[in-house]
Amino acid sequence: MEVFIRRSTNFLQAIAAIWLILVALTIFTEVCFRNFGVFLGADQIVMNSVPGIVFLQVPFAIATGSMLRTTLIFGLVRKSFRQAINAFGYVVGFLLFLGIAVGGWTDMIKGWEIGEYQGIGAIEFPVYLIRTVIIFSSLIVCLIYINMFLKAIVGKDNTPMAQGD
Repeated sequence: MEVFIRRSTNFLQAIAAIWLILVALTIFTEVCFRNFGVFLGADQIVMNSVPGIVFLQVPFAIATGSMLRTTLIFGLVRKSFRQAINAFGYVVGFLLFLGIAVGGWTDMIKGWEIGEYQGIGAIEFPVYLIRTVIIFSSLIVCLIYINMFLKAIVGKDNTPMAQGD
């Protein structure tokens, strides 16, 4: 499972980076050619791309332990309690992302069925793709949290400060 998590999170991170570059180039192009009547719909592209890019990066951030966290209380307790805090956090994270996946599943399916688009005029953006990215990434995050929970239970948690000072 470790290999799958590492490969999938790296792949999703690469897609997010490429997507972000394309969004930046779209904004740059629209700003440069605005006076020539070129309209690419950068506002629609950015508005719909941000959630997709974020959800592509979340699995990598969680798997590598680079999510923002505070260690104010965490640093003051014993190793065994640190592992319990992490295990609890992993369960909460799992439930949150499972809720996102389950809650958005019907909308994602409906979006694919009707070909859901957002936008008027120059560009229409396919929203069903973004919904799919959110659901897919949430399910990968659920797998990551299961893996991290199992590590915390057996005392092999490798998050910062979990093993001691």
